[in-house]
Amino acid sequence: MQERLIEALESSSYIEEDQVSKPRLLVYLMGPYKSHPPYESAHPERDAATSRETLDEALGSLQANNDEFDIDEALWLLIELKRKLRTERGVNAFLATDPEIPLHEMDAATQSIEYTKASVVTMFIAPAMGDNLGVGIEIGSVCEHLPDQELMEKVLFLGEENVESSMVDAVSDRWHVTADEFDNFDGLYQAVKAHIRTVA
Repeated sequence: MQERLIEALESSSYIEEDQVSKPRLLVYLMGPYKSHPPYESAHPERDAATSRETLDEALGSLQANNDEFDIDEALWLLIELKRKLRTERGVNAFLATDPEIPLHEMDAATQSIEYTKASVVTMFIAPAMGDNLGVGIEIGSVCEHLPDQELMEKVLFLGEENVESSMVDAVSDRWHVTADEFDNFDGLYQAVKAHIRTVA
């Protein structure tokens, strides 16, 4: 699966960045693709990762070459994180949809499990505005198929401050996954970079 992912990401129509310098350093990013409607920032007075001001500013750079660009804020968070990791760190960061493996060939749950096994690092990102039910289901599915040692070494869960979920609470207790919080996009990015450095 590792070789197939590397080849698929090289030709993915969802990835616009040039070739990464570390193609074998696969970093799988998981998280909600949709926000709760209607959404208001949990931290309107601060530069929160999911504040409208922060997202609009960053979206400007993504929209520069595409007048038709339209994206949900939760998905934007993952795409912007992926872009920065690929362009600034040279790692082969990707989302589940990027390899473009057909669902009739491999269902979504199996894809997440196989992508995690093939990756050097897997990150679960849970922003305050995201629909985190799906994230909780995916966490349980992936964690149940990996030995404890791999979970402790390669998997990281990052939740924005004030995210509440019973499944999130179980991540550390049941599966020994490292869990941490972030309160803005820069904090999220720094935590992700630090974790990659410890395992890569």
